[in-house]
Amino acid sequence: MIGQDLDVTILDRKSYPQKKEKTRTISFRIPEALFSEIAKDAKICMVSPNVLVNRILLDYISWHRYQRRAKMYAVDEQSIIHVLECLNESQRKQIINSVYDSIRDFTLISKKKFDINSCLTVLATYCRIYGISVEENIIQGIRSFTIRHDLGKEFSLSIKEFIEKIFWDLVKIKVDFELTKTCVMATLQSKLV
Repeated sequence: MIGQDLDVTILDRKSYPQKKEKTRTISFRIPEALFSEIAKDAKICMVSPNVLVNRILLDYISWHRYQRRAKMYAVDEQSIIHVLECLNESQRKQIINSVYDSIRDFTLISKKKFDINSCLTVLATYCRIYGISVEENIIQGIRSFTIRHDLGKEFSLSIKEFIEKIFWDLVKIKVDFELTKTCVMATLQSKLV
């Protein structure tokens, strides 16, 4: 019974090829020291160097090649935590609007459109690139997104407000939330197009 009612998708997996895709064998010349570093990281990740190189290339294709044009920059965790703790409600809303504009711009640059599906794809890629876990679950027609992070209560609150803005602005859907200092669960009853 549960198997029929439960459909679980990890958003990160959508970014990596799941089915057997046509592949091509090619060779590159890279410095031995660079390959040694790749091999070490692959061993730590418990994957082959080939899998790790494919992930690196996918990260480049889906994020890094657009990052400069969209003027998106990585910020360390402690800075994010500190900034969010110092914001009042009005300032947090301004930041959320600014982040929304940045994500919209990045989505337009990388996907050539800005709708709920392209936006969620970009957000899933962003989270994967920066180590934030996102899971999507559909149980008996109710869709939920669980975002796990280590950035504190203010980050959870900001994520909640950001997600509310995305779903309301793009598809006029209200979202229910459960928050902790390390997790945001967004639940919606409507189907996405």
